[in-house]
Amino acid sequence: MREGLRATARTAATPAAGSDSAVRLVLPVRAELWVLARMSASALATRLDFSLDAVDDLRLAIDELCNSCAAGAEPASVLCLDYSWDDDSLHVSCAVEPVADGPPSPGAAVSLGLSAAILEALVDEHEIGPVVDGRRLGWLTKRRPMES
Repeated sequence: MREGLRATARTAATPAAGSDSAVRLVLPVRAELWVLARMSASALATRLDFSLDAVDDLRLAIDELCNSCAAGAEPASVLCLDYSWDDDSLHVSCAVEPVADGPPSPGAAVSLGLSAAILEALVDEHEIGPVVDGRRLGWLTKRRPMES
């Protein structure tokens, strides 16, 4: 393990109101650590009996969610992912702070639009919000495909 990464990623179960179906992952905004976000989503989706194709779609969607929420992030920014699930779906919310306030650059705006189109193709529901008070929020929901 590279020096400095040992304490930067932290996974902790965070039951919400007595629920045992929630996990929180907190990472620095460093794309090379987002593999942990993909692995967490994959493990949870596999436990929920998602198909291999649905798990692959979810992995790609997690990258887009992280990229979108991290647009305009500052060097010391933190990305927080909250995973929750029920019998047939996985919900992931993402918060990044601090993020530079103001309108996105033209390149970032194009990137956010492309990410929205990709998410539309990969998940059932999603939203990437604007920066509010130095924080950007986004979320997605992937439902287990119905068996045919």
